[in-house]
Amino acid sequence: MLDALPPLLAVAAILLVPATALLFTIRTPRLGSLSSATAILAAGSAAAVALGVGLLLGHGVAQSAVGGVVLGASLLTWLPAARDWDVRGLVAWALTIDVGLLYLAYVGLWTVTVHPGAWTTTLSGLLWLLEVFVFLIGVGYLWEMVDVLARRRWRGWPTRGEHHPGWGRPFVSLHVPTHNEPPEMVIETLQRMLELDYGAYEILVIDNNTDDPAMWSPVQDFCEQYDGVTFIHLANWPGFKSGALNHALTRMDPRTEVVGIVDADYHVAPDFLAHNAPLFTDESVAFVQTPQDYRGWDVSAYFRRLYHSYGYFFDVSQVSRNERNGAIFGGTMGLIRASALVESGGWDEWCITEDAELSLRLLKMGYNGMHVDRSYGHGVMPLTFETLKKQRFRWCFGGIQILRMHWRSLLPGRRTEDNQMTLAQRWAYLVGGLQWFGDLAGALFTLFLLSGALDLMVGDGLVVRRLSGLLLFATVALVFFGAARSIALVRLRSGASWRDALGAFGLWLALGVTVARASWLGLVSREGTFLRTPKIKGRPRLRDVVRGNLVETLAAMVCLTLGVLVGVSGGATGMAIAALLGFQGVGYALAPINSWAAIRSDLPADLRRRRERIWAWSAAAPAARRGGLVLAFSSVILAGLVAIAAPVGSPEVPEVGDVHGALEKKTKTDAEDEQEKPSPAPTPAPDADEDLAGDPTPGPETTPSRAVASTSPQPTRTSDPAPSVEPSRGATPTRAASVQPDSPGRPTDKPSNGGRPDKVR
Repeated sequence: MLDALPPLLAVAAILLVPATALLFTIRTPRLGSLSSATAILAAGSAAAVALGVGLLLGHGVAQSAVGGVVLGASLLTWLPAARDWDVRGLVAWALTIDVGLLYLAYVGLWTVTVHPGAWTTTLSGLLWLLEVFVFLIGVGYLWEMVDVLARRRWRGWPTRGEHHPGWGRPFVSLHVPTHNEPPEMVIETLQRMLELDYGAYEILVIDNNTDDPAMWSPVQDFCEQYDGVTFIHLANWPGFKSGALNHALTRMDPRTEVVGIVDADYHVAPDFLAHNAPLFTDESVAFVQTPQDYRGWDVSAYFRRLYHSYGYFFDVSQVSRNERNGAIFGGTMGLIRASALVESGGWDEWCITEDAELSLRLLKMGYNGMHVDRSYGHGVMPLTFETLKKQRFRWCFGGIQILRMHWRSLLPGRRTEDNQMTLAQRWAYLVGGLQWFGDLAGALFTLFLLSGALDLMVGDGLVVRRLSGLLLFATVALVFFGAARSIALVRLRSGASWRDALGAFGLWLALGVTVARASWLGLVSREGTFLRTPKIKGRPRLRDVVRGNLVETLAAMVCLTLGVLVGVSGGATGMAIAALLGFQGVGYALAPINSWAAIRSDLPADLRRRRERIWAWSAAAPAARRGGLVLAFSSVILAGLVAIAAPVGSPEVPEVGDVHGALEKKTKTDAEDEQEKPSPAPTPAPDADEDLAGDPTPGPETTPSRAVASTSPQPTRTSDPAPSVEPSRGATPTRAASVQPDSPGRPTDKPSNGGRPDKVR
């Protein structure tokens, strides 16, 4: 049995290459479902091709025929789940799953049959379980990729914003949370919101714990000029952003049926409410989320690749999840039914990513969520790489918080009164949470690579069991194949140049250490935590960039240095290990490179001033320091386990050049928050302007262990704004207030909207 798997694995991997190429290049009419006759024809063709490939590789006729039958049958096995795809999607999906399962079967059988010793077998089994986990989260990415590239029909909610003149227009309360935001930026956001082409809405600006009155007083003065615009300043208020938004629920107009969230830096299109608020005519809809888009992204190569790197979630994950009623409420540029929000208990103040957590609770209650695949607003992306790292750290930490709190409700099971989620919804949220651990798994695999490199140089018998022969070189091929597929998908979906698509992929690699650390701390820390970044004075210099990315810089140096040494001294196997270490090392090195590129990017005057304000990066909170010690200690333990777990012999696999080998398969907005907050205990308030963009769930990760399943596109969006029509507001009391907890608002007299100044551009 063990000897029969490598030949079949090699054939499946060879067929996967053209199948993936067809998935990216050929388009078929998207009408109706995939017929059984077409699937049977595809299965027969795949079996015949597999037979031919097997014979060309020198396999026996019987062995090649059996392999063809197995691979052809696998296509038919997946037909019930792939009815909405065209045949390209079915073939690419089935062959990728075949490659992964065959590899896991081969390694699993080797682990239990070779018997290198009880201790080694046990630890090798743990490593195999880690590979099973990586395969599982890779399947999640694979499904989304095939779903958006090969789907023939869309059966879920409407995915494009449309005007519904026959539907009602519920009253909307738009909430704009702020914290240490530049007043001119907030005022510009409010001016755009005043031009919404909708007659029944109000605006509540909730300033949360901004100490300097110079930051919030101009916004208060602006709000006092208009009916239907309320300013609330909260001092010493608990709960951070969630606490402020919960207070806003007590201050909104009693007629409110829908609550909208708009972050302080967004320019909202005039037809945002006209197109999306009527969707709540369907009483089952609890929330509507539109993509979070960005402006000012074409000013430099760094910001172009950052823009395209953001696209995966809204352009792939949300579109696919929407078909299963598993979309996520991402916060800004989203609307939520007020009664459902109150019924669910409001915004949870224990979770850093409170918006995504809320959508999970609403789906558990039996409500539906809707993704509308058109952007209606443009915000500001993080202006430094360190701010981007903080943002990604918080997304990951919050995602792990959600997983820790709700994992039981995401396991397969029957629907109950307390949990109305379907199996597809549970899968979407469970895999979405588990995907955050991909970079942590990648870091562990890197330790195995390093130990294999050391063994080749010192010759002490420390051989990682799968770093040998054709198996190792197949791993190299699959890693780079996965990277190429991710880059191609970015280009295909976004229209980015190959260079920008490659840069977007590099940004995912550069954030790997940050995500790995956040996912680990999310497991071991019960409180919210912040990412440490060094304090500097004046304009950042190159040494500040290195200090801000010290772990990544050191990791890059180690990987690249050992890669060169083992490549020179280790022969063919050493070259394979060197290639993988080089891939990892370049990924780590891209962190300081991108940091320097962000600093050197030329920005418009307003964004340049904003970037200068956030150059004084904050130090970490105490919880982060404790978590850092835990992470460092755990890394030492993991490194020791790697050394101990390495078997003294390799599995019996042919050397490079032999056709009977095996392939190893190791398998990316905003929930934009203006602040970071702990759970459950308060921690110091975050720096001003810490992050300005969001992406509630991870895009595809790109460590060697997962690159095969990595995909991440983002198309260029247009807001297509309608002509500005002056809104006629509902009769809410005109008010602006600076309050301590539980203090009432201050009624004021304001001019009507007819006296509104022109929009600032």
